[in-house]
Amino acid sequence: MAPVTAPFNARFFPQHVLLLTVGDNMMPMGYWTVISKSPFRFLICMGVGNHSLTLMKKHKEAALHFMPWADKERVVRAGFISGRDVNKAEELGFTLLPAEKLQHTRLIEGADTTYETVLYQELPGLSTEFVLYVMDVVAAHGRKRPLQRQPIFYLSGDDFATTGEAWRHQR
Repeated sequence: MAPVTAPFNARFFPQHVLLLTVGDNMMPMGYWTVISKSPFRFLICMGVGNHSLTLMKKHKEAALHFMPWADKERVVRAGFISGRDVNKAEELGFTLLPAEKLQHTRLIEGADTTYETVLYQELPGLSTEFVLYVMDVVAAHGRKRPLQRQPIFYLSGDDFATTGEAWRHQR
């Protein structure tokens, strides 16, 4: 018998948003974390029913892009467009580049930092809303140091911020 849990709330926000690519598709993601330094691994959570999830099951790889604050509108908008219907890169004006190690997934030009990852393990049965993946980092790109970046933080709802600045997404 499953324990009775408290209702979801967003008091753990803000979350650092990344832009994930799988194949040529992309989606913003806030549910991720580093779970190992050696080997270097991320845990990512992809929403059930998401087109990128279908591509992840097919390609078993993804790239995690930490984008600059200047790209916030395009990053957020990527979450409101379906890759089933349109080419998001073209629609949003992103340039995709070949990956160093990945077979099917392309990288987004202009990211502060990018991690190329391959599937290590899926963690089934832990959530009804998300599919959890453990991803091995196979290549890393980017030279900006943390104090040189302006990360995109998701606050909740349509609210975003970076160090010293806030912004509300207008639908």
